[in-house]
Amino acid sequence: MPTDSTRDWTALAARVAFGGFVVSLLFGLLLPMYTDELGWRMQLRAGIDGGFDRMINDICGPNTIIAPPWFMMPFRSVSAWLNLAFADPLYVRLMGVGSAIGWAFLLRALILRLAADPQQRSILMALTFALLGMGLLPIMLTMSRPDQVILLTTTAALLAATLASREAVTAPRWRRWCWPLLIVAIALPALSWHLKGILFAPLFLVCILFAGTAGHWRTRIVSGLLFTGLAASAAHYWIARFRCPGDPGLAARLASENIASALAEGKNLGELIGIAIQGANPNHYIAFAELRLRVMSDWLPRDLISEAGAMIRYLPMNLAWNALMLIGVVCLLRALVQRWHERRLDLGIAAPVVIAGLALVWGMSQRVKNDYEIMTVMPMIALFGLFSLTAVVWTERRTRQLRLFSMALVAVSLIGQADLVRRLAPPLYRAAQTPGYVQGQNTSVSAYGYSAIRDQIRQTAKQCGIGANGRARHPLIDDVTYFAFADSWQPFHYLGVIGQWRGTISDPAAYLKSRGSEGMILGCHHLGPSLQGRAIRNGAFCCVSTR
Repeated sequence: MPTDSTRDWTALAARVAFGGFVVSLLFGLLLPMYTDELGWRMQLRAGIDGGFDRMINDICGPNTIIAPPWFMMPFRSVSAWLNLAFADPLYVRLMGVGSAIGWAFLLRALILRLAADPQQRSILMALTFALLGMGLLPIMLTMSRPDQVILLTTTAALLAATLASREAVTAPRWRRWCWPLLIVAIALPALSWHLKGILFAPLFLVCILFAGTAGHWRTRIVSGLLFTGLAASAAHYWIARFRCPGDPGLAARLASENIASALAEGKNLGELIGIAIQGANPNHYIAFAELRLRVMSDWLPRDLISEAGAMIRYLPMNLAWNALMLIGVVCLLRALVQRWHERRLDLGIAAPVVIAGLALVWGMSQRVKNDYEIMTVMPMIALFGLFSLTAVVWTERRTRQLRLFSMALVAVSLIGQADLVRRLAPPLYRAAQTPGYVQGQNTSVSAYGYSAIRDQIRQTAKQCGIGANGRARHPLIDDVTYFAFADSWQPFHYLGVIGQWRGTISDPAAYLKSRGSEGMILGCHHLGPSLQGRAIRNGAFCCVSTR
């Protein structure tokens, strides 16, 4: 049996792991804003742009400009308010860090409800937050992307289902309805903010179906049918948004990022299976979670670590995550055998099975993987391990082994976090000193000092007549100039007109003119030679009139 001293050390390790993880999230306040954080705000502007969501251009056809389902409109109104009331990169970063910290406390609450006793609670807390604190995952979790909404809602749904499953059989009827309907409401932001919300629909459905005690099936079935209808409507919307019948070239580029494109290319079954198996390997995401010579789109500065240093950091993290997955699989298999003999099915066994399936399916479907996907996949792996470990009874030997494992992870995690701060703090602090574009990070924007350049951007735009008569119409903006024109009518993002997602647009000025645009206002470095010759320059910013 564990002694009081052992319990005290385990509890201390749990507090240190949680505190270290939260501090790592706070370090994200120095992180420049990444282009996707703005890109998703621009695609959820129905509350500003006449009730329609838009892509970053409109060459894909009628579905490029589409009205979201009715149940999404309240969230579009929230998005519109955030866009207009907090038109500054600083608020994007504050929202990202705040959401990440909120998720940390939500996960902590879930652990407290799942753990059987204080000893188990401390071990699970130390194990979970030590793993989540490794590598780049904490700082990436502060990116204000729809992935945060997915994490918050799925964790909240799991917590609600856990609480509901422990309700007394004699609970009042209104409370029987309360929990399943609450989970339906929790799931709506996930369905509304990102296509991944559709992927996670099975997990929400499991939470709804197990949100109660035996004998209360009617309330859960009705709620499940309601949710299924909403999810089907959301799926129709998202599928339409990501189709591109109007531009075959851009459609092919969009499709190239998932396994559906491999099927369209005529690959045989063996090749498809090979692609799927290779994509399902979670070690792809673990590799993205560690610092390396160059990260995707330079969202962090280059050359902060040597290849040898990156490998030294990566190996213990890889071993730790793979150990968790192995332990989770073993515990889940034992729990499945136990439940089979007991002829019993509950949330504790259904949740890890569905979570594991979702993580594998997402990996299998994505041919091109991006760094930011670790924001979803790795927390799901942590949740899989958490539910699998609590699905079995802990013996004294298992408790002792997990306690030693978790305490070792806490030590390794803290050392890694300190080393990461040492490497990242100087360049990120320098980036925070100058507002606007971050040197050496071509898709990043400083989160600080935007008020110093807002008037300069507006003055530059007025020289080309952009916004001269009130609300600017269809301006072409970039990640910096958007905030000065957040209230404009249906703006275009430069990536969709002159960047890598422009499709068949060969003459950006002519394209914008055909759409009734007043012109371009963006960083001069985005413009090619032909547009440079037509531009009016004001420091780092240029405008081009299309009238």
